[in-house]
Amino acid sequence: MKNLFLRLYAKYYFHIGIKLHALLMERSGYNYYLMVYNDISKIKDVKRDLLTKEQKLEIDKFYKECYGKKVTYMWHNLMMSYTDKFDVSYLPPDIFRKIRNRLNSNNKYGSTLYDKNLLYDFVKKANVKVPKRLFYSINNLFFDSANNKISKDDLYKQMSNIGEVFIKPSQLTNSGLARNCKLINMKDGVDINSNTSIKDIVKNYNAKDFLVQEKIVCHKSISDIYSKSVNTFSIYTFIWNDEVKIIPKPVFKIGMGGSCTDYLGITKGGLFIGINNDGTLFDTALCVKQDKWYNAHPDTGLVFKNHKIINFQRVLETAKQLHYCIPWLGFCRWDITIDINGEPVVIEVEAPSEIFQQQVLYKEGFFGEYTEEILHKKG
Repeated sequence: MKNLFLRLYAKYYFHIGIKLHALLMERSGYNYYLMVYNDISKIKDVKRDLLTKEQKLEIDKFYKECYGKKVTYMWHNLMMSYTDKFDVSYLPPDIFRKIRNRLNSNNKYGSTLYDKNLLYDFVKKANVKVPKRLFYSINNLFFDSANNKISKDDLYKQMSNIGEVFIKPSQLTNSGLARNCKLINMKDGVDINSNTSIKDIVKNYNAKDFLVQEKIVCHKSISDIYSKSVNTFSIYTFIWNDEVKIIPKPVFKIGMGGSCTDYLGITKGGLFIGINNDGTLFDTALCVKQDKWYNAHPDTGLVFKNHKIINFQRVLETAKQLHYCIPWLGFCRWDITIDINGEPVVIEVEAPSEIFQQQVLYKEGFFGEYTEEILHKKG
């Protein structure tokens, strides 16, 4: 009876408990617990062991030699369930997080440099475009686009008929608070989209840090796919051997279902797809929420195969250029889009949180050619 109880607990209660905890953490902005839930729920969906005895021995040998100890097989099994391809260098998320923390271990400024309001200061060095900032709040102080301090009443008044703008938290928008990233359309002090007053909109951020930006219009090669969200490229860069390196696994994130964001969380949905060096998309995109692959966008019907996005190489160059502007950070994820004029626009910089998308899309370990060297220097 005891063993039966433990089996039922492990199968149902633990899984449900983790999910509820993750959803609560999402509302609080804690990305780590979301990753825990996502990892566990995906593993539980793999019904059988896909690895051969020879492949398990290869994994043991690789990680023993490169990392000093063996790793669980569950992550390789998970990747194979999506990719149908074995790669010994698939990286388990717990090891990735240790590597990420080590690469950022010299960062004395913590999460400060990931503040969206600071983005406007350091991009000046790189001469890179960012969305125009109309208003912002830091520590319950309010400022206009010229950095003049204004009162809260002035903020209400100036935003009352501002039209379509984008408002978001300036910290922790990486999945946790993306639910508070909104496109609003203000007229006579009320958002036409939600029938919410400007006072209630600002109150929703609990007087914490946020910013209001102009609405970005993406290039036709992007908006033709889905025009209701700002679809972005996630580019990972890291400092290695005294140079900024680009992880050659960019992910293009696409909104769907009427959403104004490209957010990929467990409660929102969204698509992600790989992209070739020439700017052409991979053949299929994955929706993690639905656990479903698409050959064409479910809303617009645009076929992904051979669809080309212009100036993609400039996106990669922009990410690398920007990382040299903040060398305090050893590891970054850049969200960049291309505007109506074909110019790269930097949306935000984040601490990398997970690598599931890259490994599934590219069917190999996240760090590629750098994997063995990075694992050897586990520190």
